[in-house]
Amino acid sequence: MSQPSIEQIPPKSTGSSGDPTPQSPAGTPGARLGDMAITTAILLATFAVGLAGGYVATLLRFPLPWMTGSLLITAALGLAAMPVRSLWQARAAGQFVTGAAVGTTFTPAILVTIVMLLPAMVLAVVISLAIAAAGALILMRLARLDARTAALATMPGGVIEMANVAARVGADPLPILVLQTMRVGLTVCAAPFLVTLLAEAGARNVVVQGEAMSWLVVAALMAASFVGGLFLNWFALPNAWFLGSLLVMAALGALGLIPGRVPEPILVVAQVIIGVSIGTQYKHEFLTRLLRLFLASWVTVPFALVLLALVAAVFSAALGFPVTTLVLALAPAGIAEMALTGKVLGLDAALITAFQIVRIVLVITFAAWICRLFERLVSRWA
Repeated sequence: MSQPSIEQIPPKSTGSSGDPTPQSPAGTPGARLGDMAITTAILLATFAVGLAGGYVATLLRFPLPWMTGSLLITAALGLAAMPVRSLWQARAAGQFVTGAAVGTTFTPAILVTIVMLLPAMVLAVVISLAIAAAGALILMRLARLDARTAALATMPGGVIEMANVAARVGADPLPILVLQTMRVGLTVCAAPFLVTLLAEAGARNVVVQGEAMSWLVVAALMAASFVGGLFLNWFALPNAWFLGSLLVMAALGALGLIPGRVPEPILVVAQVIIGVSIGTQYKHEFLTRLLRLFLASWVTVPFALVLLALVAAVFSAALGFPVTTLVLALAPAGIAEMALTGKVLGLDAALITAFQIVRIVLVITFAAWICRLFERLVSRWA
């Protein structure tokens, strides 16, 4: 799922009269080079801080340490008004690597299983939307939002996609961006801990890992995956780089042409990139003029997580798949984040990805209709 910057939050004025502080002409070559140097320094420093946070998380034995550690440290700095920053291109690169890594887990047998589970996947989407609607009712009370805005703020879809739907249906995009950012961040942090606890209780489902590929093979496969990501990105599809690389690698895996698994350093870099890209969306305004929305998210997001974890337990009993895999499959976060979590924790990343893709596709397709339906039902009950 793509993560936008919360650019809708206007910057604070710096002058005593409310006018911004005068700056040097932006069109001069010196000014442009200076801006580029400052931006590059901030980007490199942010990545370095995220890498350090991931390393500390490994020392603290966090599950999925490189992603959770980098996310937590950059989010903390962002809330403290520090100038942390990431680029959408970096997140696209992280999604691309993740899609390639997860695609190596696809086999003909897994593809057959996924097709057979499609009805269960659709049912999971319906249940998650019902839980989101209940969360929207809570959000309306806590944050005093209208029905349309609350529905899109709790709907388990993409951040940018839900903001785009908001523009079509007349909802307020700012609360949606804040709540959706909190949904992704809290889920990415909480899900690995929950899955680890379940695994320690005897629910682990470790997928047999092959030998690491040679770097020459990795380079060839990445080149093929890049073509797939570039093709889908040309159509401006959501999660294009992740899905494009995933489809290419899954096709090669289904043909038995994948000789092993992606080396660990590549997964570490992908974790840090994705963790930083999520963490840098947390702004100081969350603790000031957006505090009410920020606090409301700490009620609605855990509410959805707990209920979906219980639903995952029911699905596990009914379908016979480990609850650890299904918790990530039903978790209301991005495809790339949950797929990478499953991959790193040794779970069935292909099955997790399939559940997440079905959810995202259906939610984005029917988001506007669901939003209007929710508004009508709320008006009728009120």
